[in-house]
This record gives sequence, C-alpha cells and structure tokens, in this order.
Amino acid sequence: MSMDRERLRNIANPMLDSLVALYGFLRSYFFTGLILVVPMVVTIYVMLWIFTYADGILGNALREALGYSIPGVGLISTGLVLVFAGMLAQNIIGSRLLKWIDFSLESLPVVRSLYIGVKQVSDVLFQKQQGEFQRVVMVEYPKEDSWVLGFVTGDFSGSTASPPLPSLMVCVFVPTTPNPTSGFLLILEKRKIRDTNLGIEEAMKMIISGGLVRPGNLSGTAVALPAAEDFTIPH
Repeated sequence: MSMDRERLRNIANPMLDSLVALYGFLRSYFFTGLILVVPMVVTIYVMLWIFTYADGILGNALREALGYSIPGVGLISTGLVLVFAGMLAQNIIGSRLLKWIDFSLESLPVVRSLYIGVKQVSDVLFQKQQGEFQRVVMVEYPKEDSWVLGFVTGDFSGSTASPPLPSLMVCVFVPTTPNPTSGFLLILEKRKIRDTNLGIEEAMKMIISGGLVRPGNLSGTAVALPAAEDFTIPH
C-alpha cells in the first residue's frame, strides 16, 4: 500500500510541476501580450473616435443635403473651413471682423469665462504664445533631499515684489503624477534648480508613468551661480 502511494506521488509531482511551469509561461505570455496590444488598441480607438467626431461636425449636415454619406468628406470640409478662417484672419477686413467677434464674446458675462479659458488652452496647445516649456530641471521640493522634475517656463522679475526679490529668478512648473495637466508653479532663484539632459517628452513619460519609465540619461547639474543664503523649501 505504501509502495502504491509512493509510486502515485512520484507520478503526480512531475505533473504538478509541469502545470505550475505551464501556468507561469501562460501568465508571462498573457501580460506581455497585454502590454503590447492594449496601447495599440487604445491608440486605434482614440484615432477612430477623433476621425468620427471630426468627420461628423460637417458630415451630418452634408449627409442631409446630399442624401447619402461619404466617409471623410466632413473632415475635409472642416479642414477647408479652418483654412478659410485662417485666410480671413490675415485679411484686413476679416481681421477686424474676427477682432469684433472676439471682443463681443469676451464682453458677455456668462460666455466670457468659458471663451477666455478655451482660448488660453488652445493658444498654449498650438504654441500661439511663446510660453512653452524651455527645459527640464530638478527642484528640491517639498522638503530637503526630496527632488521633483519641473519645467522652466520663463524668467521672473523679482522687482515686481515688495520688497524686491533677487533678480535671477525663474518660473518652474512642477506637474503632478499621473496627470501632468495639474501641478504647482514655483518661482525660484536660478541657483536653486538643477539642469538635466532630459527632453520634454522623456520627462513627461517619466511623470505620467510614476517613474516606471526611467530614461537612462537622467542626471542633474547644479547651475553655477554665486552662492547666497540657505535655501528655504517653498510650501
């Protein structure tokens, strides 16, 4: 009886080991496929949604007028409208008309806040303003020996404060993880930031992933400027 149990155990153990190994392989393949397929599927889905939405802006009206649907004609028509609007804006008469419309929308009490907000966002997205990120830096925040990635957005004049602040100051936007559209604006002396050799896209990937995506060339270099008083961590 004991010999039968021993023989059964000798047969079952290799089978269990094989099943565990098979499960490990399948699990590894599953997550590898998930990592590969999900970004592609999401990208294709978003692109199709954008195409469908953009095509439907004028596509629905054209379908009603023509009596049948032509995929893509709405998107092409929308592009032509935007080109025509750009041509009109560069014309003297059209420029005055657009300025009058802009002034009228900014004068309406309820519409004003929405219009100005959307206009500012579109100006930043399409780089109409010159306030884009200049370079990636590291800032000691929110306490000593704790560093965050930030983006220099421009210089800051310390003379606007009372009493005046040091003249060599910069504005640094520190985004939050995983949503980089929100964050903090820090106004710091240039000597209190560290330059990096990261690109804007590399830093964004690292911030959005919470550090899971780590560029190999991350390094900080202190800005060589005259020494001053001890650094006070902003809060």
